[in-house]
Amino acid sequence: MLLVLVIVSTMLFTGAQSFAQNESKINKLSLKEDNGSSFSLESPKLMQKPTKKIYFTYGGKIGMFFLQGDYTGNQMIALEGFGKYVGDGFFAEISVPFRFKTSPAFSDIGLDINVMYPFLGKANKSEIDPFVGGGLGLHFIGKDKEGPDGTSIAARGGLGLNIILGLVFLKNYDFNIVVELKYFNYLREFDDKKYQGIGLNIGATLPK
Repeated sequence: MLLVLVIVSTMLFTGAQSFAQNESKINKLSLKEDNGSSFSLESPKLMQKPTKKIYFTYGGKIGMFFLQGDYTGNQMIALEGFGKYVGDGFFAEISVPFRFKTSPAFSDIGLDINVMYPFLGKANKSEIDPFVGGGLGLHFIGKDKEGPDGTSIAARGGLGLNIILGLVFLKNYDFNIVVELKYFNYLREFDDKKYQGIGLNIGATLPK
């Protein structure tokens, strides 16, 4: 009986040693070139934590801006260039919106800083990411003003407030498509009237 236990123990020890040697050979492969030099390739580790997707990119938007309040019924074309910083659980934009119309001429150019939060968070596994956000900006507004002496230009600068609701499409790709609904309120009176409106924009970021 003792002899059988010795034999079994020897076989198990030999098998374990052989497995360890084979595993070492798999993890480290030695390759030999024609000139006699050699180099080794180590197998990659299987357990690696994913890196956070934090980056900065650029993009543009186009849409329509529908004036409300004292300017109800007027529509403006909206163009916007922006830089987008994507962080962990939020993204921010610094943008230059330009809105304009003709007959009579009306224009608005600004510099905005907006912060947005994808409200579904990390639980959202789809390629569509809804978000909500807002921000402030400095805007310069001008329009043609009819008077007894002919047409003059009314102009004024001041702060404006943005409230934004939108969707990011293809969120895990090298570029994104954005659709947003933006409410803008100029925080000063312009030509004795209140300037505010709702914009509907579509845009895209450049590939990272």
